[in-house]
Amino acid sequence: MLTVFGVSGLTAYIGITRVLEVAESDAVLVTGAAGSVGSLAGQIARLLGARVLGTAGTPEKVDWVRETARFDACLDYRADDVPTALRAFAPDGLTAVFDNIGGNLLENALDHLAVHARIALCGSISSGYTAAGYGAGPANYMQLAFRRARMEGFIFYDHHADFPAALARLAGWVAAGELVWAEDVVDGLGNAPAALQRLFDGSNLGKQLVRIRSESSGAG
Repeated sequence: MLTVFGVSGLTAYIGITRVLEVAESDAVLVTGAAGSVGSLAGQIARLLGARVLGTAGTPEKVDWVRETARFDACLDYRADDVPTALRAFAPDGLTAVFDNIGGNLLENALDHLAVHARIALCGSISSGYTAAGYGAGPANYMQLAFRRARMEGFIFYDHHADFPAALARLAGWVAAGELVWAEDVVDGLGNAPAALQRLFDGSNLGKQLVRIRSESSGAG
């Protein structure tokens, strides 16, 4: 319930199937592909027959996305030439984008859209979600007009009527061994602020969790 059958899995499923309506013909970009939502979103898109490219911030995460989550490809946004990698993956443009990051990666995606592409806005980790706001908007937003594309924000609980079908589909994939996920566990409630910061530093792989222990009993 903390991963594939909870918020992460439902958000990934709703974004890929309802907002983006991913199909076999799609070339899909998932930013934040080593995170708890992005890793599942990319796998779901692949299971629906699409070709999927992820982005991650370390070589270790890139390897995990490619080899364990089995994306078709993954780029290191800190080390790779992102525009070149997008052109190589989708010469005719990206038809669907599941964005968890915002910032420069979203701008790169907007510059490489296919006509009538769809973008699902799930998060904006690059902004840090600070009190000052959510970072600068994409300077090249008019690419949406030029490519006649659609960009839509969503929150999974607006689609509660879809939950039973979503959970049944996710359970089937899990039972068949077709969905994997990672958990990054930090021990102790006192370490919760540091664990939260790991999300914005890009230090976590998969779902960031805090394990709460009783000091007197050691019970979980």
